[in-house]
Amino acid sequence: IVLMSCGSAFKNKGVQAMLDAVIEYMPSPTEVKPIQGVLDDGETEDTRPADDKAPFSALAFKIATDPFVGTLTFFRVYSGTVAQGDTVYNPVKSKRERFGRIVQMHSNSREEI
Repeated sequence: IVLMSCGSAFKNKGVQAMLDAVIEYMPSPTEVKPIQGVLDDGETEDTRPADDKAPFSALAFKIATDPFVGTLTFFRVYSGTVAQGDTVYNPVKSKRERFGRIVQMHSNSREEI
């Protein structure tokens, strides 16, 4: 059985029902198995539980360029926390990168967090 729900941002049709379904049927982060990955050395496997106290780990799933802001990286946090000015290791570029501004996207607007 596959649950499906549809919604449209246009006039918010079905959006609340879809969000209610996500809360009702999807597991909370604390109920999900720890995420498996590879450490900075590229060989050692590690697991990270969904916990604020665990080391920071995330997956960048989209990179966009905004003519007014610059490069925007959309990412999902699996564990830990991050704040403006923090540096994290980027395994794709094999170097550490600094977080500039951190914003939460809402359609076409941004909210500083």
